[in-house]
Amino acid sequence: MRIKKIFTIYLLFSCFLFLVSAAALTAADEKNPPSPPDEASDVHDMLRGLGEKVSNFKSLKTNFLQEKNLAIFKNKIILRGRIYLQKPNKIAWHVDEPVKYSVLITDKSIRQWDEDTNQVQEIALSGNPVFQNVLNQLAVWFSGDYVSLLKDYDVRLLWKSPLVFEFIPKKGNVAGKIIKSITISVRDDERYLKQIKILEISGDSTTIIFKDTIFNAPIDNLDFEVKRRV
Repeated sequence: MRIKKIFTIYLLFSCFLFLVSAAALTAADEKNPPSPPDEASDVHDMLRGLGEKVSNFKSLKTNFLQEKNLAIFKNKIILRGRIYLQKPNKIAWHVDEPVKYSVLITDKSIRQWDEDTNQVQEIALSGNPVFQNVLNQLAVWFSGDYVSLLKDYDVRLLWKSPLVFEFIPKKGNVAGKIIKSITISVRDDERYLKQIKILEISGDSTTIIFKDTIFNAPIDNLDFEVKRRV
């Protein structure tokens, strides 16, 4: 198996682990013990205020660096690419290095292409509640509606300046079978995320660092295309 094929498999695993786990939490048991009143109130207010700042855009484009740390290996797998988001329900994720891979998620379908096969795969979302949940939950993480996550996660404030929150799946949340915690770090101006770190039960981790984020800039239709390349 060629090296770039291995990289592509790890990429797909990392991205879709996050998506599927996020979708799964919506099916979790809602009978969870509440957090201590004072702490829960403070976190709720902070997340609500952060959400108001983070969600104040219609479109977004950003570069990203994704680091995948595997517990059984010493070396990191590093991917670089671009993310485009058009509210309310269109997200394009393009990996440029060291392999090329693209995925487009809309309210109608998920389309993905990888360099190794040069094939496009498409999954229709109509009548598919699991993938509808994928879209909805992905939009939550990238668009700033963090208060809605409190019913499924215990949230701790790790740092106030800049803001760093740790989301731990509550007991009964099936996401906890895969994910140990999700930590989000916010930019100094609190307008958007600086990074997301996903720590898995296995000891593996994925960190996505956002760079050169631009809000409300015109986005070319080509940025939302996923197709075979000549």
